[in-house]
Amino acid sequence: MAAKERLDKYLDLELPADRLLFRVSMLLSFGVFVFALSMSLLLQMGRLVSLMTLAGIGVTLLSIYREYRTENARGMSAFYFVLVYLIMLPFMACNVPCAICDFPFYYLTGIVFVTVLFYHKRAVFFCAVYFAVVFWSVRHMIPQADELLHVDAAGDRYSAVIFFRMFFAMFIMGLAYGVLASFRSRILRRQIQKSAGIEKQAEQLSYAKDMFLVNVSHEIRTPLNAILGVTELMLGQDTDEKLKDSAFQISNSSKALLSITNELMDFSKLNAASRLAENGQYYFGNICDELINMISVRFADYDVGFYADIAPDIPEQLIGDKDAVRQLMMGMVSGVIKSVETGEVYLKVRKEGMDEAHILLRVEINARGSFLYSYRQRLYETAREESDVPEPEEEVVPLPYRLVRLMQGEMDVQEEAALRQYSFGIVQGFVPGRMMVEQPPANVKILCYENTDKRSDALVNALRSMSIEYLRVFDDETFLEKCTDPEYSHIMIAAGIYTGLKERLDALLPPQSLILIGGGVPAYDDALVRTTIARPVSCLNLDALLNGRQSSTVRYISYNGGFVCPEADIMVVDDNVVNLEVATSILGRYEAKVTVAASGKECLGMLKRNKSVDLILLDYMMPEMDGIDTLKNIREMDVPGLKTVPVVALTANAVSGAREMFMDAGFDEYISKPIEREKLEKVLKDCLPEDKVVYVAER
Repeated sequence: MAAKERLDKYLDLELPADRLLFRVSMLLSFGVFVFALSMSLLLQMGRLVSLMTLAGIGVTLLSIYREYRTENARGMSAFYFVLVYLIMLPFMACNVPCAICDFPFYYLTGIVFVTVLFYHKRAVFFCAVYFAVVFWSVRHMIPQADELLHVDAAGDRYSAVIFFRMFFAMFIMGLAYGVLASFRSRILRRQIQKSAGIEKQAEQLSYAKDMFLVNVSHEIRTPLNAILGVTELMLGQDTDEKLKDSAFQISNSSKALLSITNELMDFSKLNAASRLAENGQYYFGNICDELINMISVRFADYDVGFYADIAPDIPEQLIGDKDAVRQLMMGMVSGVIKSVETGEVYLKVRKEGMDEAHILLRVEINARGSFLYSYRQRLYETAREESDVPEPEEEVVPLPYRLVRLMQGEMDVQEEAALRQYSFGIVQGFVPGRMMVEQPPANVKILCYENTDKRSDALVNALRSMSIEYLRVFDDETFLEKCTDPEYSHIMIAAGIYTGLKERLDALLPPQSLILIGGGVPAYDDALVRTTIARPVSCLNLDALLNGRQSSTVRYISYNGGFVCPEADIMVVDDNVVNLEVATSILGRYEAKVTVAASGKECLGMLKRNKSVDLILLDYMMPEMDGIDTLKNIREMDVPGLKTVPVVALTANAVSGAREMFMDAGFDEYISKPIEREKLEKVLKDCLPEDKVVYVAER
């Protein structure tokens, strides 16, 4: 291997900065000592100078060898600095004639060595020791100045030597500065290039992540749509009760998987440590509704009671970072429930007024019972693992704390043996006007019968917060006596109690009279049941129940009365055959005339052949021509009615902002897969012509 190749390998620019600069310094020192040895022999500067420069060569070679073997540049830097600059150089300064002429420049190279190869506290320490040694050496060199003043510069034979020594010392000083600065510059450029490459790679990874989430959302939700659609069809058929029960379990498990998928789609979980707070309008009730649904489905098998107390006077639209709020509440509530072995978890949400444009949103999570572990300790352990900070605890900040600080809030955590309290307050703007919960319709009076005191108290607290008149009963006979009273507009009964009273209630009540309370209630062909409402009951799902609003925790049993649209022509466009069958079967319940198309091109071809339709359900992700392009072509067709026919996006793409994207693209409405019957019914009622929707008492 040629000498240049060896040198390039030794001074590899890909080495860590401290090792590369150490090697450059050692090569400079080696060259200086070799040149100094040659000059000392040539100018006959004395045996002592020659021996000391020879020792310097040995120390330099030893340092080069040890660093190469151990890769410990910092340790060898300290060794070399102590031996050369704190021992050898002061010794030479005190014993070499006329050292005061050139040795101050050599001392400056020590300062260069320290500042280049040491950092922070070590550099300060070595500089302090070095200045002390330099001060001691200079005091011993001062008497030499008087001796030099008596030297005849013109005739003394040492004058040329002294001049050469001073010139050589200044040259060495400049060379050290120049070479080290050059390599520092190369290292800096290398780091800038790496940073630019890392930034570009991060952007590419971020884009790939976004596309991955979009594709994952579509690929997971598409088969989920088929599973939930088929199970809904099975539940609506006159089949064996055991088969219905199995289908119901499949439906619940699919909904649990769907909630996990939705949680996976939360973009704010990625890189939350360095994100900036965003400001945008959002519906806080939707976050609470999704949270309650997720908890009731995913933690149904936990031996933990979950209760929610949400104030109805919170503004309907808040202004802040929706993703951060959602992640904070979802993560904390689910994390606390996982830490509870047996007991209850209470969620309480309130607002505190701050000024005309902001509120302090106060969230409290109280847990009682026996616990598997400390939730607070688990947060710090997770944060420490993510940040690779071993100790102490204060050096890491868990994600919930970062999110709360991001929103100008504070968090309080108190953990005792049988009681845990977690609370935080975050500042949010709000849109004046409507509250999260509407006023209930007039003349609402509720008869309620829950199966435990705690559940009954939770229901009553929600009714009181909404100023709803109610009567709470505690036994079967009182309920049977009161349920026939016409003054009660809504009769709510726990599903477990209803099972035992069903035969007696059949003789007392007409169809569609009862509201069953309980998560996962199978009320398919039960004529008495009008609605099911999942626990925990709060003002949110009560509001949805009383005002007909959409909620994932409220299920309307619409096939025991509702509407049909036998004269409506509906086209479904989807490239998935199973999805087409599911959509056709669901629409068949409403007696609609359904036409299917397996692609955007097939859809356009059918419409060109004067196929008149009243509504188009159009899938977004299709090969060759996606839903948006298909919609544009539909609107541009010169066919009567197609410029105004309602077109609804039917897609598994349910990531954040999808609805806004479809509405901006010109769609009239948006339905995410899996198709929920309540949302489909709303679309049919809103989009179909009024004369083609026929309301019936029985179906």
